Order: sequence, then structure tokens, then C-alpha cells
Amino acid sequence: MTLNLNVFYAEAEEAGSGVDLLLPATSELVAGVAAFAIVFFFVWKWALPALNTTLEERAASIEGQIEAAEATKAEAESTKAEYAKLVSDANSEVQKIIDEGKAAAEKVKEEIIDQARQDAEAIVEKAKSDSEAEKERLSSEISSQVADLSLAISQKVAASMSEKDQQDLIDKFIKDMETSS
Repeated sequence: MTLNLNVFYAEAEEAGSGVDLLLPATSELVAGVAAFAIVFFFVWKWALPALNTTLEERAASIEGQIEAAEATKAEAESTKAEYAKLVSDANSEVQKIIDEGKAAAEKVKEEIIDQARQDAEAIVEKAKSDSEAEKERLSSEISSQVADLSLAISQKVAASMSEKDQQDLIDKFIKDMETSS
């Protein structure tokens, strides 16, 4: 293996310095620069404007999409605001209907209570008048029965009394009638 290394070192010394290995020959260098200049000219003259046009079109397209997105966003916000207003209006309308319903229910309640009160008063009045009529009927009936009983008792008492006692009783009754009048 030492032999192979010696051979390698010997060949490297004969070839010269390492910089000569990196630089091409002068004729190749001139041909490479000329070819580069020709390719650069064609790229600069035709390819670069086409590339710039494509890039500008793409930028314009992106800007258009951004503007469309902003317009869509503004429209969505407007629609959202309209929706929020409609919801608010609907909520206030619902509250108004509820309030009207409560007021109507309260009015119906008051009417029912007033009607019930009037009916109760009418029932009480009818009961009072019926009671008074019954009282009058009973009073009249009792008076009639008392008169009948009084007559029957007075007939029995008169039959058992003497004529003088009867006359005294009549006088006393007339006297009591005069003093009570």
C-alpha cells in the first residue's frame, strides 16, 4: 500500500499546481463567455418580458381576488347587520305581542272578575229579596195562626168567664189600645 501512495505523490508533482486543474483553457473560457452572453441576451430580450407579463397578470389576478374577497366580506358584514336588525325587530315585535297578550288577558280577567262580582251581588240581592218575601210570608202565616189561636183561646176563655169578667177584659183591651195609639 505504501507503494501506491508513492506513485500517487509522484504523479501529482508532475501535473503541476492545483489551480491549473480548476481553470479551463483560454479558448474554452472565451467560448463559454460568448455562449453565456448569447443565452443571456435571448433570455433578457424575450423570456424576461414574457415572465414579467405573466407575473404582472398573476399579481393583477391576485389583487382582483383580494378586492372580490373584501367586497364579499363587506357584503357579508352588511347582510349580518341586516340579519341582526331583523332579529332585533323580531324580538321587539315578539315582546310587543306578548305585552299585548298580557294586557288583553288582564282586561279579560278584570271583566270576568267584574261579571262574577255583579253576579254575586245579584245572587245576594235575590237571596235578600227571597228572604224578605219568605219572612213576610212566614210573618203573615204566623200572624194568621196567632189570630186563629187567639180567637180559639179567647173563645175558650170567654166561655169560662163570667159576663162581668168579660166586660172588664174588653174595657181593659180598649184602654190598652187607646194608650198604644
